[in-house]
Amino acid sequence: MAGLIAVLVTAALVAAGCSSSSTSSSTTSSSAPAAASSAAATGASGTQAPSPAGTAPGSDIGLTATTIKVGIIADVNNPLVPGLFQKAVNAVKAWATTVNASGGLAGRKVVVDFCDGKLDPNATANCVIQACQNDFALVGTSANALEDLSDIDGCKDAAGKAIGIANLAAFAFPPEACDPDTYRVSGIGAYCKTAKQRPSTYQVPIGDARYFTSHFQGLHGIWLYDSDDPTFKITQTPDFQAMSNLGIRKDGQGFYALSGAAPQSALTPFIQVIKSSGATFVYDDVTTASMVLVRREAQLQGVSSVKVWECNSGCYDPRFYQQGGAAVNGTYAMLLDLPYLSDYKDNPVLAKLVTQLGGVANVDNNAINSYVDALLFQDAVQKAVANGGTLNRQTLFTALNGEHSFNADGIIGTTDVGNHVTSSCEVLVQLQNGVWNRVDPVKPGTFNCDSGNQTTLKMSVS
Repeated sequence: MAGLIAVLVTAALVAAGCSSSSTSSSTTSSSAPAAASSAAATGASGTQAPSPAGTAPGSDIGLTATTIKVGIIADVNNPLVPGLFQKAVNAVKAWATTVNASGGLAGRKVVVDFCDGKLDPNATANCVIQACQNDFALVGTSANALEDLSDIDGCKDAAGKAIGIANLAAFAFPPEACDPDTYRVSGIGAYCKTAKQRPSTYQVPIGDARYFTSHFQGLHGIWLYDSDDPTFKITQTPDFQAMSNLGIRKDGQGFYALSGAAPQSALTPFIQVIKSSGATFVYDDVTTASMVLVRREAQLQGVSSVKVWECNSGCYDPRFYQQGGAAVNGTYAMLLDLPYLSDYKDNPVLAKLVTQLGGVANVDNNAINSYVDALLFQDAVQKAVANGGTLNRQTLFTALNGEHSFNADGIIGTTDVGNHVTSSCEVLVQLQNGVWNRVDPVKPGTFNCDSGNQTTLKMSVS
């Protein structure tokens, strides 16, 4: 569990005013500021009580004529990593503050209902039950112990119909990531439809590998995946295989399992493979702490052949350099959202979040992911009530299923959320002299959205 928690601390796999689903070009995304959040519809249904002027018609659990209540289930108070997803909770609350200051959402005040999952299955299950009974939707879910999805899928609306509750999850693994009531801006592509097949079909990002193979000839090396949960092998090794298929040759067995809790002394066998093969590529997709230890051990053992050290997006954090110092310089990471440490200056909506949270030191990828989810929820609500539409849980589902070009005001690349398709838009960053800088593309506020950044492969992962 310790390794799994370390992943959560650093994970990114991304979310206030009146956000719209504007599309982006092949290489850039809109960074227009969010507009005021107000209802587009007027009038009220003849079956409901009179609503305040400007309030869109509709009622359901968590939805009254004056308030719209959203739940966020996040692991915060726990003995292993205290405060784990606190920044994600703060981000959703900051979004609500911005929306309410601009007139509310669908003419209603947004109320954020936080429930702590505590990294505990029972506590998390109770949070889901409470949300079903009290909240209109779940926004920014960051609950690793969410295992039983029956309470989400079987959640009853105000009419007693089990239609489920929309779960806009910032952080989710299978089976939650594959649940039909769960919506993510960083979906796992075709896998969910083929999960029970052998081989399964995977749609994976390879923009980073394309960059590496075009800038460094004859790369070969190893990939490390987290062994603390079988889900990681399912989701990580297909990415590795796609990179290898593109031309990065495997050294030794290629893919190696490593616990996120492993001490530096346990890394010797991997460093030996790197040294004996003269590896030029190493991808540690375990944890930030693991990457720090790998780089330190490699330095200790005199490894000098590696041209590309890559870490997952969790390493994109000032604390990575604080932990690793000069030993981790040169590390690459691929992001699916704007690099918040620098690009907040070029995106008004992201800048608003950073200001509300008190600076970039109080932001991390978990916060960005939940914020993007909040913007997605806002956009779906506004579409549900457009042209006099009635708002309820069912119309919210309909609107979410119709979200095919969402970009969170330029914080992410244009994404087909409704079809659970991963975007091809990526940003590659590198830690240079202690500072994370863009390397592809280099222009602030933009993404590399080349269609070749995605590939499909069939693979059996046991």
